[in-house]
Amino acid sequence: MYILAIETTGKEGSTALLSCEENGQNAVIIGEKKITGQMSHLKELIPSVDAMLMEAGVCKNEIDYIAASAGPGSFTGIRIGVSTARALSQALELEKAIRVPTLSAFLYKEEAQKAKAEGTVCCAILNARRGQVYGMVDGFLADGPYMLTGILEIVKTRVFTENKRVLFFGDGIDAYEKEINEALSGIGTYAFAEETVRYQDAKSAARFAAANMEENLVGVADLLPDYMRMAEAEQKLAAGELPICKGPKQE
Repeated sequence: MYILAIETTGKEGSTALLSCEENGQNAVIIGEKKITGQMSHLKELIPSVDAMLMEAGVCKNEIDYIAASAGPGSFTGIRIGVSTARALSQALELEKAIRVPTLSAFLYKEEAQKAKAEGTVCCAILNARRGQVYGMVDGFLADGPYMLTGILEIVKTRVFTENKRVLFFGDGIDAYEKEINEALSGIGTYAFAEETVRYQDAKSAARFAAANMEENLVGVADLLPDYMRMAEAEQKLAAGELPICKGPKQE
C-alpha cells in the first residue's frame, strides 16, 4: 500500500511517499521531495509530487491514500496543503484521506522516536506570535494553543520533577530561544533539536498516517484545516477592531 503525504504548514514544504502493509505495519519511506520557501508551496507542490513518484517508480493510480498535515501552522500553507490533498484525492477517485495533526507528527521524526526510547520527553512548539505558541508536551500536555509561559510551566513543574530530559522541536525555538533559556536554565535538562531536523516534514506526517490510519481516516470532503485559532484579521473583525469600509453613497 502507498501513502502520499503532504506537509506545507511551515516555512518549507515537502512531500513523501511511504510503502506499508494494509494495517500500517512495516512502513518504509521510499521517496521525499523538499520545497524551499513558503511562497513556493503552491507552484512547486504538484511538480514535486510528480517528480517523487517518477523517481520511486510509482504511478499516481497506485496511491491508496493521501495524507495532509492539517495544522496548526501557517494559515496559507495549511490551506494549500489541505486543498491540494483533497483535489488529488478526488482526481484519483479516492474516497478517504488521512488527516495528520501537525504537532503530533513531530513525534514520528526519527530523532524524536530515538529520544523517546531513551526516556526523553519531546515538546513541539510552533510560533503563534505575541508570546503564544501552538504546542504539545508528549505525555503531559495535548496539542493546543498556549502561552509559551504555560508550556514552560508544565515542563518545570511536571516533566523536570520526574527527572526527565526535554527535547524541543519546531520554529517556536527560533522565536523564543532566549525566553526558554531564561526560564529553564539551571532547573532541568533540555535541548533544542538541530535545525536540520527541527521543523515539520512530510516523512513524519507519512509515518504518523501509517501508524494512526484507522482513527484519522476521513472522507475527502471532511479533510479540513485545523487552524486552532482565527487569523489575526478575523480576531480583530470579531472584536470590532477593524474599520468597516463602506462603499460610495448611493444617490
